[in-house]
Amino acid sequence: MRPIAWFAAVVCLGAISLEAREIGTASGKGTIERRVPPKTAGAELKTEQAIFSPHFSFAYREGAGSSKSTWLVLTDKTPPLKDWAGSKDRAEARQIWCGKEKASFVALKLDAKMAVDLYFLCPADGVINTEMLSSWNGLESVVVKFETRDAKRLKGTLRTGQGSCPGADGKDAYCTPTGDFAFDAPFIK
Repeated sequence: MRPIAWFAAVVCLGAISLEAREIGTASGKGTIERRVPPKTAGAELKTEQAIFSPHFSFAYREGAGSSKSTWLVLTDKTPPLKDWAGSKDRAEARQIWCGKEKASFVALKLDAKMAVDLYFLCPADGVINTEMLSSWNGLESVVVKFETRDAKRLKGTLRTGQGSCPGADGKDAYCTPTGDFAFDAPFIK
């Protein structure tokens, strides 16, 4: 009986270890604009800034050749990667999860040259905000810097914001910072 129990424990620990390797880490703070439903019919729709602090990250690739893209996703709750792996539309699966589980995420789409293409945000309500890359006085609205970028993982920082104002050091800084994150994201299949 004991050898069977030990075998079962080793198999379970191996499965837990495998799952842990599929989900990476993330840290930092930011905000995501969230729509606030009007209290009365016909009233103007308002927005608020929802706080976002990611804990998990992962990356994956889609397409091939010049249409190849890489996705980097940061979340505040453990994402159901096994469920999403079988999904035909991972973006839709993330959106549904965001609303159903009240989980926030940011998803950065990089083009075939690993340049920022699009930036998607979901503030735990199932409504996706899409941001295009913009530049104010040379300061990009989404800046990703890689410390590690290989076949197994993406590790680095992601900073986001609006406008360009002089910082305390005299260099360009965001007038309105919206995110300052670090990530260590393994590629999933």
